[in-house]
Amino acid sequence: MSTTAKACLVFLTRVILLLILVWLSPFCFYKMDYAGGYVLCGSSFKETPPKITKRRVEFSPTYNNCNDLRIKLTYPPVMFEKDVVPLSEENFSHVIANNRHVMVIFYAPWCYWSKKLAPEYAAAATQLKGKVVLAKFYYFDKEIELAKNWTIQEYPMYFFVEGVHVDTYYYDSNRDSIVNWIKTRIAVSVHTVMSTEQAENLSLADSTIVLGFLHSLKALETEEIAAASKLHPDVTFYQTASADVAKMLQIDPDIKRPALVLLEKESKRLSHFDGPFTKSAISDFVSVNKHPLVITFTRKTAPLIQNFPLKQLWLFSLIHDSEVKSIFREAAEAFKGKLLFVYVKMDCQNGGRGISDYFGITGHEPRVIAVTDILYSKKYVLNGELTVSTIKSFALNFLEDKFWNQSSTTLLDTHFQYDSELDKF
Repeated sequence: MSTTAKACLVFLTRVILLLILVWLSPFCFYKMDYAGGYVLCGSSFKETPPKITKRRVEFSPTYNNCNDLRIKLTYPPVMFEKDVVPLSEENFSHVIANNRHVMVIFYAPWCYWSKKLAPEYAAAATQLKGKVVLAKFYYFDKEIELAKNWTIQEYPMYFFVEGVHVDTYYYDSNRDSIVNWIKTRIAVSVHTVMSTEQAENLSLADSTIVLGFLHSLKALETEEIAAASKLHPDVTFYQTASADVAKMLQIDPDIKRPALVLLEKESKRLSHFDGPFTKSAISDFVSVNKHPLVITFTRKTAPLIQNFPLKQLWLFSLIHDSEVKSIFREAAEAFKGKLLFVYVKMDCQNGGRGISDYFGITGHEPRVIAVTDILYSKKYVLNGELTVSTIKSFALNFLEDKFWNQSSTTLLDTHFQYDSELDKF
């Protein structure tokens, strides 16, 4: 027999013996399914499969005399659920900041209770679709930093309003309980913020916010804030009795309470309320300060501008004319709550060029236009150099209806062909 044949025979003999040993051995493998993935687990007892604890496979405590075989699990694939938004460290802040109401479950694939809750949570997401975003954060070791930032313990459900964590759900894990609890939170018109961790995220809010600093959360002033909040559904109202929270929004913690501030979302401009703490006074304060000093014309802001109750000053300029825009904004400070200042970028995006043509603006020089009503009123052009002084004087004369005797003002001939042009924006 040749050497090669002997080697082949020895190899085959060893393979056969190994297969016989495996067949006779009590050791076996199990495929364990969970959260859309699976792992192969080894056990020295065919009758009792191992159990999963967190990310490791362990034997039952009744078999402590056996070898403690542990197999590291790989991360399972993220499950797609129709109406549940999957979260990660990359999109977490974006999702909670860009949606008014968000519920987040911190989901652990190895956790029995998380797996049991998942279908109920998905059903709640479907029922609340269009009203609240229900999201799921897959809690693995690699997200440990985010877990520390949000002080996550166990696997809770956090409720966010405009990026601020305002409450935590720890109750029954069924669809109806989750839905009813969320509906109750949505109905709340004033949200309570008592920790600096919550307050840190107020600046992330995607809407203008109002914060009331009170002696007590059961004070009569709470009712005034709540009444005012119902008149401004586009503004999110908060209250606090914490001096540390107030300080984070530049409220002097030693100030006489109640106090109130408004943080405008676009410019992040902070306005301090100094009137009587009544519904009407608070509402008037919010009306004046909830919009930026200068609103940029876009397809999104067009309806707001068209229906705004104040007279308006419009600046038409090219994108690179940052100096004239800064001058226009400075002039706007003196007319807050009296005139609406609108800025139009004369480009082809967001309707800028279209609205410029509609107003009859030609050329590339910046223009300031006075408008009482976009569709039907006369429109006047400021002649001469655009400075803070000339724009203020022009605005004051417009406010006091003195244009009829002003040589620095020209009536704009727009030659409107149809009145529904704004519908295109």
